[in-house]
Amino acid sequence: MPTLSHKSAHASILRQRETILQYTLWATVILASIAYVPSVWLGYQLDIPLLIIADTVTWILVIALAFWRTPTFRTRAMTFIGVWAAFGLLILWLLGPIGAGTDWLLVVPILSALFFGYTGAYFGIAFIVAVAIAYALLLAFSGAPNPIDEVLVYELASWGGVAGTLMFLAGMVSMAIARLLDGLEQSLIALDDSRQRMASALSEREQLQEQLLHSQKLSALGTMASGIAHDFNNLLVPILMASEAAQDDAPPGSAQHKHLGHVIMSAERARDLIKRLLSFSQNLPQASTPVVVANILKETAVILRSSMPANITIDCDIDEPAARIIASPDALQQISMNLGTNACLAMKPQGGTLILRQRCDHSTHTIRIDVIDTGRGIPDHLHSRIFEPFFTTRAPGEGTGLGLSIVHRLVSDTGGTLTFHSSSAGTTFSIEFPLAYVLSGPDTNIEDSVGAAPQSHQLSILVVDDEELIRGTLRMILESAHYKVQEAASAQEALELLGLLGVSGPSGTGRGKRRHYDLLITDETMPGMHGSDLAAKLAVDMPTLPVMIISGQLDPGVREKLQLNNVIAVLDKPFNRKSLLASLAAVRPKN
Repeated sequence: MPTLSHKSAHASILRQRETILQYTLWATVILASIAYVPSVWLGYQLDIPLLIIADTVTWILVIALAFWRTPTFRTRAMTFIGVWAAFGLLILWLLGPIGAGTDWLLVVPILSALFFGYTGAYFGIAFIVAVAIAYALLLAFSGAPNPIDEVLVYELASWGGVAGTLMFLAGMVSMAIARLLDGLEQSLIALDDSRQRMASALSEREQLQEQLLHSQKLSALGTMASGIAHDFNNLLVPILMASEAAQDDAPPGSAQHKHLGHVIMSAERARDLIKRLLSFSQNLPQASTPVVVANILKETAVILRSSMPANITIDCDIDEPAARIIASPDALQQISMNLGTNACLAMKPQGGTLILRQRCDHSTHTIRIDVIDTGRGIPDHLHSRIFEPFFTTRAPGEGTGLGLSIVHRLVSDTGGTLTFHSSSAGTTFSIEFPLAYVLSGPDTNIEDSVGAAPQSHQLSILVVDDEELIRGTLRMILESAHYKVQEAASAQEALELLGLLGVSGPSGTGRGKRRHYDLLITDETMPGMHGSDLAAKLAVDMPTLPVMIISGQLDPGVREKLQLNNVIAVLDKPFNRKSLLASLAAVRPKN
């Protein structure tokens, strides 16, 4: 089958032939008009009325074909060729081999090749051969007297010379024209192929540039997210630990105790938000556990009701309240929140109904979550782009274009499938996950089950952090648990306190005096020397000193290396007081 490029080239050559036909018709009209008068005058002088009639009819037909463009190209071209074939035969019959009939007959193969290529050339040559044979037979059997002058009789030998010349010219000229047109067609096909390849290459280049731009944006977003996460985590650590300590001192049931609980809950939500941001920007895996889907959907509905207009109704339709999937609770909540928020925005300002629906299918062992809205729908031409990062139809400042791309990625990472259907009556996003069959029972909070570290260890701890607020909070929490604490604002200061650098004061006194510690707690990201580098140095110089590292987000490869450097634990920021004290429970003071 011809390719799209070949079809385009054939269409182009056909247009060229139509143009050639039209120009030939106009040229024939002009030239025939010039030759018409002397030809008619000659017919009058020779008393050949049939010649006058043939000239007039041919002239009229050529003019009609020039102006009558309704028929197809093939019809007009074949009619034009037929006119000249008939005119040439008539002139050959009237004037014989020595007249202009053979010249007009030569027009037939030339025009046939010009309009139809090799096929036309073969037809034109066959026509000339047929005429030559037919006229030779006519001469052989009847003498072919001249109809005008019966005394004049043509000889077969004379016709043989004329016919041979006619067939030679017909074959040579028509085949040359056909070859020229075939070469032109092949050139057009090659040119069109090159144009198609160039267009495809340009399209691929634009796509690659767009993907590169998106990658650069995502890379910049990841860098920015890491910086924001580090700063937020440093702020959340003292908020969480100080709030928990203050809540322990507040009378149970008091307003102070309640308000501090709200502070702790908000800080923990901020912690989860930072984790999700880092997970998306750095492509980090999230821990998966059995999650009750209904609880997430109900919580999403409560949050959306508090933030959306009153003309938007939000309903939950749950078939099995205890159905679970294996997923990250934060990821599932982000999926439902993003889809629910988009659905509500699609119904502004006219209002509508949002339905968060759950359906379990035990025959296929799947659970389907539907987020249904009665909004204006998604236009068909945007269906293929809605999951592209940074693509948004909202006004500048109202959307980033990341919501659905995040949802798509989270669903894929969780092992689910995401589909949607949209029309003018609304949009439905459907997510299917494998069902998790687990023993029913109350959910437990791991951190709540871990008791605080015993307060009788009397450990001597060196806290290293460049943030004064974090150092102070850690010291306050640890001293309240009866630990002995010393602070250092940098890794260099810690090394000085450990006696691993040159003394900064009088020998044996002040900061230059070597001190002994049972544990070193250090931040990972600090100016000069990172916590992991400090741990590596201590593993060589003080291999018996255990190290605990606190960090916003550590690469798994770095975590594995830390285990070789006396690092007993890594606390991910922001951590709370229970996590900190639980990590210290296994540390024993030196003898």
